[in-house]
Amino acid sequence: MADVTVTTPAAREALDLHFERHHERTTSRRRTVLAFASMAAVLVLGIGLTAAVGYHQRLGVTNVDGISYMSIARDYANGWFGDAVNAYWSPMVSWLMAPLVAVGLGLPSAFLVVNLAAATVVLGVGGWVVWSQVHRVVPALVYMVAAIPALMATVSVQTPDLLVVAWIVLWLWALRWADRVRTGSLRIRIVVGVVLGIAIAAGYFVKLFLVPVVIGSFVVWMLLRAWSAARRREPAFRWWPTAATAVVVAVVVAAPWVGALTHKYGYPTLGSSLDVNISSKFDAGSRSGDWPWLPVPPNPHAVTANEDFTKSVYMQGVAENPDPSASTAPTTSEPSADAAPTVTKESGLLARAQYYVQQRVFAFPFYLNRIASFAPFAVPIGLLFTAALVVGVVRFRRYAFACLTAATALVYFVGYALITSSSSGGGNPRYYWPLFYVSTLLAALMLPTVWRFVRRRGVLRIVVACIGIAVVPLASFSQNWLGHPAPFVASVASAEPLDVTGPTQVPELVRLADEITASGVLPPGSNVVGTNTRGLASLAFLTDTRMFGRSGQGYNYTSAAQRAVFREQGIRYFFQYDPAERAERDYSGAGTLVGTFTAVIPCTGDTSSDRTRPCRVEIIRLDG
Repeated sequence: MADVTVTTPAAREALDLHFERHHERTTSRRRTVLAFASMAAVLVLGIGLTAAVGYHQRLGVTNVDGISYMSIARDYANGWFGDAVNAYWSPMVSWLMAPLVAVGLGLPSAFLVVNLAAATVVLGVGGWVVWSQVHRVVPALVYMVAAIPALMATVSVQTPDLLVVAWIVLWLWALRWADRVRTGSLRIRIVVGVVLGIAIAAGYFVKLFLVPVVIGSFVVWMLLRAWSAARRREPAFRWWPTAATAVVVAVVVAAPWVGALTHKYGYPTLGSSLDVNISSKFDAGSRSGDWPWLPVPPNPHAVTANEDFTKSVYMQGVAENPDPSASTAPTTSEPSADAAPTVTKESGLLARAQYYVQQRVFAFPFYLNRIASFAPFAVPIGLLFTAALVVGVVRFRRYAFACLTAATALVYFVGYALITSSSSGGGNPRYYWPLFYVSTLLAALMLPTVWRFVRRRGVLRIVVACIGIAVVPLASFSQNWLGHPAPFVASVASAEPLDVTGPTQVPELVRLADEITASGVLPPGSNVVGTNTRGLASLAFLTDTRMFGRSGQGYNYTSAAQRAVFREQGIRYFFQYDPAERAERDYSGAGTLVGTFTAVIPCTGDTSSDRTRPCRVEIIRLDG
């Protein structure tokens, strides 16, 4: 530049190039700012709507599992650490609730705050991951807009499943980072290994099931990268420092918790939930061979016996029914594909394996139905992505993160397919929540490619593509916010639209608990049992009492032998559930009727599928 002047062509060309580059940088910064502003606005709107729904539903006890998580959180908050350590229920959600409970927040409200924090991660980090991958704001907004109704519909559910979704999103981000720096310096690869190790341990703390998900997705990533490196004749094992560091860090971070479990239970264990759930797949038609007839709460602070399903604890209950002839266990007319299996835990290995695979095949339609109940687009997205891989439209080299996202979804689905069955209808839909967000994330990642493919191929294909893209947020809005699945699925029971601005809902069960407490007929701390243990678990939580027993056992106040066992366990009160129209019973031979209450609640089925109906709940103080 020293030998030219501003009047020469070379100088003008240099100035033009300088201004062009400056304009490009300014435009890029402006687009980035607008993109982040748009995503921030949608994030604030989405979390605001989610919080509003959660606030209006904050009084309810939505899940019997949540009672155990909240009870354990209370143990931590009060310093009862020996009772709080639990091999069955993973600790993370209770750990996060405990400080909130310690400063005076109610247990359901503490759970809501944790779920809102998880929703913020799902929405904010998920949107950022899409934007940072494709550098387009529209795909990120499509993901976020579709996710908002699903978050609104699930934020009040008192289980760690929304926390699982948050962990999945963070895990995908960590895998993406690890994949990008796989050929970087040794230092950065070790740093990424530390982050992955912490993420692995966090997944273990969130839910034990995530351990096999981590192993599966991590192995798939390494295999894909080794295959890709072999094809390109690159070093295939440069990832080993990252993998080794991740394993070491995960072991170190998880070791104190494993040590606490080992100390409490007297044997090395990572947790008991997988063992309990997998072993139940080989029961002879029910859990009668595995579970005691009258399980008892595992410690003085536990609300129900469900607080620890670990067999060494749960089997300490009363294992023999003293009067089977008095049992009034509810029956159901609904057929079950594996209600009466011919294979038990005592059968040979080959017979058990054949039965296990057969039941997974029977359950497959149930899996699809469960997923379609809240994400009808998840399976089509997966099939389209698979087809694109097969025909070569999508290649791993260019779409590595999308392939890792799809692989993680597949590993997650296969994992739950291995531990659920057709007898349970494929399990609870909340088990499959991550598939909604991962499939939506995958669709958003592929959106720029789809748009480039159709925009030069005529108006008709553009219209079809736009409709296909719009189906994802529209289906989410219809099913999760409005509660009307059609026309996106053929037959799923409709629900009420989500309440965003209306008055706080007071569930019938909460109103019933308030009436019982106000009446003074049930002293706090009392031990109770009843004919509907699923409903009684919530009543025990809300009335500060302790419930004994488990569902489907048919407890009967008329049996002297059963009442004798109740007395031995310190049970003073029996809850009898009857349809409101049924004639009143005579309790003079068993005790004193101290209270009669009515509510529209699940009544006599004692199952998760029992419908609400006008129900009379009578409380009997047992004699003796």
